[in-house]
Amino acid sequence: MAYFNGVQYAVNATVVANPGRRENGWVIEIHYLDDQGASRNVILRVTDSTVMRDASGNRVSCSSFTAGQRVNASFTDTMSPTAPPIARAYSITRQGTGGGIVGIDIDL
Repeated sequence: MAYFNGVQYAVNATVVANPGRRENGWVIEIHYLDDQGASRNVILRVTDSTVMRDASGNRVSCSSFTAGQRVNASFTDTMSPTAPPIARAYSITRQGTGGGIVGIDIDL
């Protein structure tokens, strides 16, 4: 977990639930550890500008993510006051099954 210019990065996060469709778009809930090692959940709001990739770097759809998958994600540091909070996702990258970390890609 790191911060840079208003963007949060969660590395090796876990998808908590299968993506859901809401009135204003798709959402994916992830679980990650923050800078202090505390467990956090956040619901990532996926928009048309969210970059979603598989471990090979190919673009994928939101519905291709499933519970239990490991992902790297970048999202706004401003979140809703709900539990769990909701943040806008910039990128979500699925990690490979080989256990390596692929990296985070941001299109701003």
